[in-house]
Amino acid sequence: MSQTKRVTGNYTIKATGGTVVDSALEVTGNLTVTGTTTTVSTTNTAIQDRIVVYNDGEIGAGVTGRYAGIEVERGSTDNALLVFDENDDKFKISTDGGSTYTNLLVTSSTGLTEVVDDTTPQLGGDLDVNGKNIISANTNEDIQLVPSGTGSVTIEGTLKLNDQGATPGAKAGSTLLYAGTAAGGGSGVFFVDDTTTDELVSKSKAIVYGLIF
Repeated sequence: MSQTKRVTGNYTIKATGGTVVDSALEVTGNLTVTGTTTTVSTTNTAIQDRIVVYNDGEIGAGVTGRYAGIEVERGSTDNALLVFDENDDKFKISTDGGSTYTNLLVTSSTGLTEVVDDTTPQLGGDLDVNGKNIISANTNEDIQLVPSGTGSVTIEGTLKLNDQGATPGAKAGSTLLYAGTAAGGGSGVFFVDDTTTDELVSKSKAIVYGLIF
């Protein structure tokens, strides 16, 4: 049988050993918890709010203590964290209990808007350029393919060299290979090193030169 208790003013329950509600509890007004720790032990928690506020009541110019976010308990493994870093205004993740953080990759409906500044990034599969080019944004900056150890740069297909309008300048300690209008060598493939600029000789031209000289 339901009962209704009407009280004018505040209604205080004081219990030295705590208070237990051994049934469903419905609060139709606002619920304010002023203790230092709130523990919720449920299997499924549903929150209707579209935005949940963390670090509520902050009075500083930013997050005091630098980080604010969510921490996931992982038992005997270091906890995982998703936090906002006040130092550089970025969301970050950690899988070692907060010892180190990695910038969170941010995406939009049109693609990536920020790439994580990982100094050793790795692909999870083949790189598909999707009809785009690999370019260098800085003027006169090289694009380098650097194999590990004794590895080689392998090209499965035709290597296309577009004709250059002028002979490229030499680079110390390097040999440059480029294409141009075929000259005496008959190949149209030229090289430039520290001291020499010349054309690679085609097989037919080499035979002719061998017969002549």
